[in-house]
Amino acid sequence: MIIFNALKQHTLQAICCLLLGLFATQSIAAQLYRYKNEQGNLVMGHAIPPKYVSKGYDILNAQGRIIERVPPALNTEQISLRDAKLEKEKQKKIAQAAQSEIDATLKQLYSHPDDAVRILKRRIQDINSVIQVKKVNIENSEKQILALEEQAANKQRKGFNIPKSILNKIDLLKKVIINAQADIQELKKDYKIVLKEFDTKIRRLELIKHQKSSQYSELLKSLENDSKTDNSAQ
Repeated sequence: MIIFNALKQHTLQAICCLLLGLFATQSIAAQLYRYKNEQGNLVMGHAIPPKYVSKGYDILNAQGRIIERVPPALNTEQISLRDAKLEKEKQKKIAQAAQSEIDATLKQLYSHPDDAVRILKRRIQDINSVIQVKKVNIENSEKQILALEEQAANKQRKGFNIPKSILNKIDLLKKVIINAQADIQELKKDYKIVLKEFDTKIRRLELIKHQKSSQYSELLKSLENDSKTDNSAQ
């Protein structure tokens, strides 16, 4: 009895496998391919010649409905265009992520665009203060050089040689002037960098905070007037 039941179960399993295989075969046989031949005519069949695969084709069921559409293979130019588009989209997403991070930092640092304007004013004042100190040092050095040159001229008029100490002091003061002038040029570069940096920050804050700065326009006008005054003085 036990042997009979085992044989019966084994027979049922074999029948099920046979039926499944039969249904799968019928399903595959019912699947159709639709493609265009070399003359551009639509052709349907249970198989598709390999030479037409790259041109794209449709897979249809037994009722003639499309169950899958395989697009044509891309040529070299299309692949390049696709890759360029994907790269552009990738870079755009990277830029958007970076901008989101910058925006989050700005929101943490400044509650209002005018907060950034106030910090900009302090940075400008600091730079201008150092520039003014350098200019004063240049003026003082120039005055000292004139005094030393006068001493040297007096020595020469009296028939004496100019002491090396006077010449050394003049050389040293000239180096002080050259260094101070170079420092001023670097500070002016820093000034422009700071202006550009905070201009970007303030305008971005106005956008993401939906708030307009009440001080920035006035500051820019003041800086423009100061620049005109400096240029006329030179």
